[in-house]
Amino acid sequence: MNWKKLFSKTILDRGYEYYCDGAVEDFYFSDNVINAAVAGSEDYEVEIVLSENKIEDMYCSCPYALDGNNCKHMAAVLYVWDKSADNNSAEQNMSDILFKPAYTVHSRTVKRAEVEKLIAEATAEDVRSFLAEILTDNEKLCLRFYNIVNKEYKKTDVQGYFRQVDLITRQYAGRDDFINYHDAYDYIMELEEIIDNDVRQMIDNGNYMSAFGIINHIWVVVGTVDIDDSDGEIGMLGNDIYSLWSEILEKAVPDDKRKMFEWFIAHTDGSVADYVEEYFEHIITEAFNEKEFEQDKLEFFRSKIYKSEQLECDWSRQYAVGKWAVRYLNMLAQTNSSDELIEKEMKKYCQSSDVRKLYIDICLRKKDYDKAIRLLDEGLKADKDSCGLVSEYSNKKKEIYLITGDKDAYIKQLWSLVLEHNVGNMDLYRELKAQYTEEDWRKLRERVFKGLPQHTEIAKYYHEEKLYDRLLECVLKSFGLYMLDRYEKVLKKEYPEQLLGKYKSELDKMARTTGNRKHYADMVAIMRRMKKIMGGAKLVEQIAAEWREKYRNRPAMMDELSKL
Repeated sequence: MNWKKLFSKTILDRGYEYYCDGAVEDFYFSDNVINAAVAGSEDYEVEIVLSENKIEDMYCSCPYALDGNNCKHMAAVLYVWDKSADNNSAEQNMSDILFKPAYTVHSRTVKRAEVEKLIAEATAEDVRSFLAEILTDNEKLCLRFYNIVNKEYKKTDVQGYFRQVDLITRQYAGRDDFINYHDAYDYIMELEEIIDNDVRQMIDNGNYMSAFGIINHIWVVVGTVDIDDSDGEIGMLGNDIYSLWSEILEKAVPDDKRKMFEWFIAHTDGSVADYVEEYFEHIITEAFNEKEFEQDKLEFFRSKIYKSEQLECDWSRQYAVGKWAVRYLNMLAQTNSSDELIEKEMKKYCQSSDVRKLYIDICLRKKDYDKAIRLLDEGLKADKDSCGLVSEYSNKKKEIYLITGDKDAYIKQLWSLVLEHNVGNMDLYRELKAQYTEEDWRKLRERVFKGLPQHTEIAKYYHEEKLYDRLLECVLKSFGLYMLDRYEKVLKKEYPEQLLGKYKSELDKMARTTGNRKHYADMVAIMRRMKKIMGGAKLVEQIAAEWREKYRNRPAMMDELSKL
């Protein structure tokens, strides 16, 4: 059965990768139906119906398949089915190894062994002739071979690699100059291939500037192309490139390192996407720690602060000034600048919350608690609309009062955190509770319950205090099964009947809605959980019997019920 024609090459390759990685689990084939689970970003359920050795229908619970597409999870399961059919002669096994992608370390090792056997069967003239033909027609492979042969330190033709990167980008971007979600992974993998095979070889050969030029070109091109990077492939590529930058900078001679520094500085000009430029900014900040770069970096940071201050948008201006001011101030500290200068510069930029937090931390390290409290109070006023910052400042005040032994202020601050600034933080709640006797707390906890904001999830406080009767009331009044899932374990022994009633009520709502197979499978999964509660097995039998009569015209539902 030629099922592969139902999938694009990209989907097939991804499915084969899943298959090789052992992502297909719980594979089961019976009565011409294949069922399996495929582990990915989530676990997805796959069902494939066969009829007369042809695929009649396919289902997968992933979003891509639910949009009506044949997905990589289906392909992965079919690869497993192919193997389980046991149609493999020795010759077919060799074909499987030689002519299919090899993604895992094991599969690459096996394929490499087969390729070496094939080469051994060829004459030296055959190999040379074939290699010359391939390298003549394929610039990418020709560049790679050139790089392997020329191991001495010499300038590689980086322009050839630039052309390859540009060509790959044009091929994936197409006429619309846009790389869509489904092609983004393959696009980045092709760029990673150049890095893994060619750039890695250059670095090992000591050809650092060529390697530097190629990875920079890759990163700049990625920063200018329009791409749907929903799965985060660009971040993966950026992290790999950053690691190579760090390695190259450790090995490069001073003159080359100076050229690299100037290249990074020149490319923080807004010509690439912000997320790409951030990698340039980060390497400038974290690397180049030699003394000869100190003044250059300080001047660079000052120039960035100045440019940030000219931004018209208040939020953008405050964020950018804060980001660069923190880097500037940290650099001042690294260069052993005087405390007076650092203090002066801190005050200049203290309207930024990032700088204020840095200033507070410096005061805490110096044990200047009075100044730290003043800065925290200023922050509470300036950033009163930012819940996160208010919580952070309030927590720091609480810690200072604890360190300085001001118990009254410490407890007062705890109360404000529990009831206002960090609601829902159970560690703070327990910390407050620890300040009182058990008898006093039984009264005071009621004050907490009444003082919590209206939309607080009070159930977790009842759970903490083991007030299970109140917790049950919250669960029964809640919408859906979220709270029941969360608290079933502590309630089911004492309140089985009430929990089963809640389950039945929610199941009845779900049953009234016609859904796909996953919808019914979810309902059956809930019924399995019910059976673990005292009296649940009998109730599940009653529900199932009622549904078999009431919903007998829903074949998918009846099939799922049969799996109970």
